[in-house]
Amino acid sequence: MSTPNPRIPINSILARALHPPVRECAFWGVQAMIVFWAIIHVYVDMHSMLQGSILPYGVPIDLLLIPVGYAALRYGLSGSAATTLWAILLWLPDLVIPGDRGHYRQDLVQLAVVVIVALFVGLEIERAHLERTRAEVAEVERRTAEQHYHRLFDANTSPILLLDPTGIVLEANPTALQLHGDATGQMISDLFGVSNHDLVEGRITQLSFHASDIDEERIFRLSVTNLEPSASGTTRQVVLEDVTEEYRSEREARAWAMEVLQTQEDERRRIAREIHDDPLQRLLQLARRLEVLEPSIESKDGDEQFTAVREEVLRVVGLLRDVTRGLHPAGLEQHGLVAAVRGLLMDLGVDEDLTTDFVVTGDIITGSKEAEIGLFRIVQEAVNNVIRHARATNLVVSIHFLDDTALVTIIDDGIGCDLSRNEPISGNHLGIMSMRERAILLDGRCEVRSTLGQGTTVESSIPLHRAAVERLR
Repeated sequence: MSTPNPRIPINSILARALHPPVRECAFWGVQAMIVFWAIIHVYVDMHSMLQGSILPYGVPIDLLLIPVGYAALRYGLSGSAATTLWAILLWLPDLVIPGDRGHYRQDLVQLAVVVIVALFVGLEIERAHLERTRAEVAEVERRTAEQHYHRLFDANTSPILLLDPTGIVLEANPTALQLHGDATGQMISDLFGVSNHDLVEGRITQLSFHASDIDEERIFRLSVTNLEPSASGTTRQVVLEDVTEEYRSEREARAWAMEVLQTQEDERRRIAREIHDDPLQRLLQLARRLEVLEPSIESKDGDEQFTAVREEVLRVVGLLRDVTRGLHPAGLEQHGLVAAVRGLLMDLGVDEDLTTDFVVTGDIITGSKEAEIGLFRIVQEAVNNVIRHARATNLVVSIHFLDDTALVTIIDDGIGCDLSRNEPISGNHLGIMSMRERAILLDGRCEVRSTLGQGTTVESSIPLHRAAVERLR
């Protein structure tokens, strides 16, 4: 669109005024007309002064408006400025004629009118010329940009569609034609099964469908851009970026990570079972034998040493039981997530100087084995961090079941930490990283919020992939 009344720069005015169109024949014809009028005017005034008046008021200078106006209309300021200056120079001899005979004052007024008209018309023509030039430059730039866009549009390896405001395909690049055939004139909803409104609002960010050129499902990431608005509305550009390989790689990496975690859990289960079935049982048998032999000890010192040995054996038994529970909590598979977390906290209440509270809300959902193990490991890691680093006296663990998701929150009143500082990776930071990685692998999230002196909150939400629902009692 053109700009109304564009401002003409001073340097442009001077440049135009100082460069008259001397190569134009019509320009010199205008100057000749001014010379003719000047000669006639001077002749009439001189004749009136010497022999009497031929015309009552002489030849009017207003007649100069004809050549000056023509020069202004045709050449703008460059023509009107030069023509007006030429007229003033030619009219100077007339100014020496006595005023009462040569109409001195009247000539000055008329000459001033000619100058004003010449400058005004010249400036208006220059303004129109500048506006037209700007419009032409803008049109050239638009066409150049459009040509450049179409070169990129046609050469782009990603499918690109141009949609009108109603969602009809206006144009498709060659890659899009290979993907879905000739889609011009079709609705975007008919092509991909998505509404134009959802596309505009950014609710659709990914599509998967069978491409016409290859017999397999492809996954595309959508990018919608509003182009220059027109009278009919805003045209939109939709770029479909093929992320099939990226998605497959991510899925394979996630499957591999889940396989590693599953292998780790299986190995933990095996180690826990072996410790329970062999060393732990042997130590328990040894403790019982020591208990049987205790009455046969005669001396007091021997009895005390014997008791100390038996207590040490029982302490080792307790430690091994803790190790086996940490490696693989038996209650998790038998009784579910809630029972396993409750057992973990009950053990803490006995072994640690820590007050614990456990809250369960919502309908208890029995989720998949992977989801329940992942949630338990997150709770276990968070609780271990509290014991090792937090110096807390109170710990609250809550599990909220909502639809097919479990939200676990662990809150302590310990010393907290500054998570924004770039400190070397420590055991605490590794624990936080492992919790987040577990949650991501299970399509969930894990957030850790902490402030120095105000404790730490760990919040994790993971979909359970519902298997059964039990009403909380």
